[in-house]
Order: sequence, then C-alpha cells, then structure tokens
Amino acid sequence: MSLSHLKFRHLKLVLHLQEFQNLHRAAKHLSISQPAASAMLRNLESLLGLQLFVRSRQGVVPTKEADALAERARSMINEFDALVQTVERLAKKSPPVLRVGLVPQAFVAYLPKANEHFRMAGGSAALSTQEGTAQQLVNLLYDGMLDCVVGRLSSAGVAEGRNMAELSFAPLYDEHICVVEGTANAPGRRPSYANLAKRDWVLQRRDSSVRRELADAFLRRGLMLPDPIVETTNYIQSLAVLGQSNYCSVAPRRAAEMYVQLGTVRILDIPLDIAPMPVSFIVKKTSESSPDLSLLRESFAHAVQPVSLAPRQASLRRKLK
Repeated sequence: MSLSHLKFRHLKLVLHLQEFQNLHRAAKHLSISQPAASAMLRNLESLLGLQLFVRSRQGVVPTKEADALAERARSMINEFDALVQTVERLAKKSPPVLRVGLVPQAFVAYLPKANEHFRMAGGSAALSTQEGTAQQLVNLLYDGMLDCVVGRLSSAGVAEGRNMAELSFAPLYDEHICVVEGTANAPGRRPSYANLAKRDWVLQRRDSSVRRELADAFLRRGLMLPDPIVETTNYIQSLAVLGQSNYCSVAPRRAAEMYVQLGTVRILDIPLDIAPMPVSFIVKKTSESSPDLSLLRESFAHAVQPVSLAPRQASLRRKLK
C-alpha cells in the first residue's frame, strides 16, 4: 500500500541522484531546494523500507537497490512520456506513433514493404524509426524508448541485469552471412582464408557480432582477421564503401545480393562456419497484445516472404525447364 504514495518526482529524483551523485545538482534539475530533495529522498526510503543512497561529504553513492529501482524508473518515465505524447496527438486528431527500432538490413530491405502492407491492412499509426545494432535497440526497448525492435539478439547480447523473460520474440527470418569483395578485383579461383588474410577489409566496429564471428572463423584456421582500413557502424555503410573497389567485407547475404544486382560487389564462395542469425520482431510482453503492434508484426512477416510468381510466369518457367 505504501507504494501507492510514490510519485514521478520520486522516480526522477532517483535517476538524477544516480547520474550526478550529488543532492544539489539533483535538486536543481527538479527545480526544488536541496533540503526539499533531501526530505523527498528520506520520504522515499521510508516508503520503500530500503536505503537507496549512502550519504557522505563528497555526495551520495547509489546502492544496488537504487540501481535496480533506477532501471525500472527510467522505463516507467519514458513510457509515461510516450503516453503523454499519444494523448496530445489524440487531442489534435493525429494518429498515434509506433516507435520502431530496426537493424540496418531490415530497415533497407523490409521496412518499405512492411509499411505498405501495414497501411493497406488498416494500420493508422505513424511510424517513428530508429536504426542501430540489435543490442542498442533492445536496450532502448527495455528503457521504454521504443515499442518494438526488428533485429537479432542472443542471450549474450543482453546487458547484465536485464531479464529476457520480459520480452516476446516472433521469428521473422534467418540471416545468413557471406564474404563479399568489390568488383574492381578480377574474379579468381575459389578464395582461401590465407589469401583473404592478406586483403584489405572494410568492417563494422569491434562490438559487431558479425565481425566477432568472422574473426573466430579466421582463428579456427590459425589466422588473424586483418584490422580494417575502414571501420563502419553497420554493414550497409561497409557495402557502400566496398563498391567497385578491391576490398573485402562481410554482410548478410540478402543485403549483399542487393548490391550484387547493382554490380558493385560480388559474393565470394568460401565457407564461414557461421550459424544463421535469427531475426525476430521483439516487443515487451506487457504490450504484445497491442493491435497496432500485432498488425505491424504481421506486416513484417509478410514483407520477408519471397515474392511468388504470377500463375502465367510460373507456367512459362515450367515450360522452359
């Protein structure tokens, strides 16, 4: 019952104290006096029956209980801000907004078709998109700053303290990884790892799961993956830099095939021993029943399906065979 007396100011105070570890600065951000902030903190600790911060002359230090509370508080405040924006949009007769996080390949290859299907199926919400790595985006989902994520995620990619049981995963497709090179390099025989170890590479940052998997593939053969001559934030950038050069890179096969059609890269025939990476539509379980999110999930499932031939085209193909 004591929790019913909690206020958003209590939660904001915890976040400011965790960030600044100083009562004066936290009070300033809440537009209250330092004695008022100190009294608010005592009141909060009394309500919870927990010590959240250790006081000293140097400031305040968060306890593990404060860190756990701050994680939930951040999510609640961000979701409340989203609720406020939704109410404001409804008052203006504007459609609600779905905040969608996408890994680069899903953004380029599937978002346009998914958005078209979403509109045709009656989806009225506007989409606000954010691109990033799956780990970055899922952290934003946990923090209440996104409504859903289209990306791949393993338990190893979840930050400590996060609970994957809070998330719902709807598998969309498997992402197969391949090695590519710019078309300025003359086609040769089937490449070897020893040969690739001497080439110039364009790669994502070291925290990229694809780059780590590629480095492990080299190590299994007693070789080191060369340091890149260009380091990018995602494989869309890598493929763009690679275009019509003699450099190598690694990318999801579906994304690479788009650039093959443009004539800027070619896919190399070399085994990587990298397991396919499952890409899912990820939401919090507390919002998985949302009609708009359900429809958007169905739209992405539709977008990743291969385009079927029209009956006449299929008949012609059978005759040619």
